[in-house]
Amino acid sequence: MNTSAMPLTAPAAPSPTRPGHETANVSWHLVPRFMLRVGGLPFETAAALATPASAAWADGVLDARLRLRERGARLADTLQERVAHRLEDPAARRTLINLRRDVFNLRAPRGLTAAEAHLPAGDLAELHAWAADRERHEELLRTGSAILAEEIAAGRRDLRQVALETDLRSGVQLSSPSLDEYLDGYLRRPDGPLSKRERRIERSLLEYLFRTACKTSPFSTLTAVSAGVFGEADGRLLAASVSGWDKRGSTRLNIAVLARISDLLTTAPEVRRDLPLRATSGTQVRRDRVRYLRKLRGANGDADAAVTLDAVHERLFFLPGGDALTDVLTMFEGGATLRFADAVRRLCEMDARRPEPEVERYLAQLLRLGLLVVPDLHLDIHDPDPVGSYQRGLRRLETQWADELAVLVERMGADVLRFAEGELSQRRELLARVGESVAEAHRALGRDDVPVLRTLVYEDTTLPGLAVTGDTRTWARQLTPGLSQLARILPAFDGNLVRRLVTRGYFRARYGEGGRCEDFLSFAHRFDQDFYSNYNQRLMRHQRFDGTDFRPYDNWFRQEEIAGIDRARAAVAEQMRRRGRDARTAGADVELDEGFLETVEGLLPRPEGLRSLSFFLQLADSGAQGAAGDGVEDSAGDPLVVVNRVYSGLTLLFSRFAHCFEDGLTASLRRSLADAVPAGAVFAELKGGYDATNLNLHPVVTPYEVVCPGETSFRPPHEQIPVEDLIIEHDAAADRLRLRSRRLGVEVIPVYLGFLLPMALPEVQQVLLNFSCTTMVQLDLWEGTGLPDGDSGVLPRVRLGNLVLQRKSWRFAADDLPPAVAGQPDPQWYLSWREWQRSRGLPSRVFASLGGEHKPQYVDFDSYACVRLLETAARKSDSAVVLTEMLPGPDHLWLRDGRHRYVTELTVQLDGLDATDRER
Repeated sequence: MNTSAMPLTAPAAPSPTRPGHETANVSWHLVPRFMLRVGGLPFETAAALATPASAAWADGVLDARLRLRERGARLADTLQERVAHRLEDPAARRTLINLRRDVFNLRAPRGLTAAEAHLPAGDLAELHAWAADRERHEELLRTGSAILAEEIAAGRRDLRQVALETDLRSGVQLSSPSLDEYLDGYLRRPDGPLSKRERRIERSLLEYLFRTACKTSPFSTLTAVSAGVFGEADGRLLAASVSGWDKRGSTRLNIAVLARISDLLTTAPEVRRDLPLRATSGTQVRRDRVRYLRKLRGANGDADAAVTLDAVHERLFFLPGGDALTDVLTMFEGGATLRFADAVRRLCEMDARRPEPEVERYLAQLLRLGLLVVPDLHLDIHDPDPVGSYQRGLRRLETQWADELAVLVERMGADVLRFAEGELSQRRELLARVGESVAEAHRALGRDDVPVLRTLVYEDTTLPGLAVTGDTRTWARQLTPGLSQLARILPAFDGNLVRRLVTRGYFRARYGEGGRCEDFLSFAHRFDQDFYSNYNQRLMRHQRFDGTDFRPYDNWFRQEEIAGIDRARAAVAEQMRRRGRDARTAGADVELDEGFLETVEGLLPRPEGLRSLSFFLQLADSGAQGAAGDGVEDSAGDPLVVVNRVYSGLTLLFSRFAHCFEDGLTASLRRSLADAVPAGAVFAELKGGYDATNLNLHPVVTPYEVVCPGETSFRPPHEQIPVEDLIIEHDAAADRLRLRSRRLGVEVIPVYLGFLLPMALPEVQQVLLNFSCTTMVQLDLWEGTGLPDGDSGVLPRVRLGNLVLQRKSWRFAADDLPPAVAGQPDPQWYLSWREWQRSRGLPSRVFASLGGEHKPQYVDFDSYACVRLLETAARKSDSAVVLTEMLPGPDHLWLRDGRHRYVTELTVQLDGLDATDRER
């Protein structure tokens, strides 16, 4: 089957009012590869669970009720006049007053017969007609129970069918093993009322289904990824060729399992004797002290968490010198490796007065303190088969216990590889086998008290039958200019830029203009101890606004650049406040123009060096399916593109998924980096200090690697840049801080390609990243504006040309939601929410953000189940409810195959370099 997705038609020529994409001497380049995320189920899967007949019934009831109220209000006024004319007749007055109250309150009219003697024929006819309308309304109201019950039952059957017939269950199995455990019972259950536990199971399953069909969060079969390419696509923004929708899984063992085993090996005396030791790299003897970088990883991650991460800290550490320590360093001089037992024996031979038990305890302490390391237990984050390499490393120890442990590790790896191709029951069995192997390894090391991690297998899925191409020229004409215009104001929202600036400010204060530091580790240690650790903590807690009051950054070094960022961010709030109020009055979108960009950009520090940005985008197709005037095109006829998020570039967003694709993708990423590197500089990767998380696994794409003390580099020596080789220089002419390699004689730009937030990295790695171009943008244009006014209100859509920077949204305080009524029947409950939705002017489909750890939740007000999920989540949350329009909506999803539509999100990368760095 070969089908083509609905194209996003490009105009014949660019809009004459659209600005070019050469701004502030920065030339922007669209990287040839992009990542596409595709919802794991067609959107129709979620749409099929809607209750359209119930929604139509509710609308019919509410429309009829509205007509009754309007007609009743007129009748009540008429009856009030009749009452005024019966002052001399108390009985008549009483009859008419009671009748008026019934009509006003939509009750069945009492005393209608008695009132005939007191009302003219026209009034009586109007009353009888109103009473008939009211009876029809009551009859319609009574039909709701059967309609809703039938649709709820049908939806429940459809939900079970989806869980049985699609690969949704495979993703649930990995994401929530506890839910998977109970699902079989729920799916086998006959129709009828559900227990409290069964309702909980159903809600969880619904949440996963809506997440899979309506959002794109890459995880197992819940969202697949595809590697797209920019090239020739007949002028179409995106074109897809589909030969099938079957997913291919790529599975890996959670390498935190291996890290836990390594920790147990170093602390178990009976096996530690066989481990090969080496002195950590970067050790220096200074007078009577030994200096080294201590890497401390605490096994404090939650074993039951979906992602287990043991925090890593790096600090310069000093040990007092002495004969024993001198002998230890002598033994391991030049990178020599000795087994623990051999090191104990040799250290005793070097001084006969040393008792062997004390020497063993001494070396164990040095191992705990990180002066000694076990290189064979280190994992290579670039290894395509880390489990196999670990198993082979165990066998090289040539001991019985290591061979037995290697068998267990080999079995784990084999079961994980089989997992991707297995059916549901096989996958469950394989997961159980992996868990048993891990537990057996713990028992073999005498630590059966160490829990088995909840997440044992990581899975990513691709769509081999999907090929996606974007037309380079069309993107350059329609989208790249807008994205580069947006990039002009992003520094106002980039917290990492402030970190880079304060690093430069501290360096100038300590070393002076044009200063130079020959010892990077000493600088990093002093910087962190004297200033950065405290500053970074304050920065992470910093709120830019307290209501509408602006809160500037701490600016300890009185840097004009930081003051400029403050002024620019305050200007954004002021501009948005004025434009937002005007747009709300006119009922229009907020349109950001060149005046807005110039105002903000003019206050920011001049961009310098390389800038590399990844944009998370969703395209709203305005093709044949789009209705005229539906708001999905800009004034030039271009389709709208929604910017969901902006993050760092330099191929970061490809790295986690690169193992799923052929080597051609990796080669393309290497070429992209080679094209982006400034003149006179090289890219060198940071491992990030973590070799025990799958979030850091990826292929090699940079020509060099920065090797921190305590790390084991698996790359050839000529590709390694030890931290000891790095110096820092302040370029006074350009006012730039540069990291340089003595050996290579070039500037070194560190690149981190793992999926941990930079603030989660160890201290030395964080300082190294301040010499990079890592970006962390929180693009909230409404923050600090005071809009919406009060706890509730609406915020219009914000656009920059055909880019949507903020979707239209509605904010509601908890007490503005329909009140909870104990024992309320389902039809009445649904009717109250439907009335609430209509009265607030909400569209049928939105996403709900509830603050805290809640991810945006899909809400279809035409779906009873969706609204129930919203209410349950809202009642549990203390924060306000923010509802955001679904854009692109179902009619504007561009990726289609026959009657199926898929929610997608693509990540494109723009690299920008200013003129001075191109020529340097």
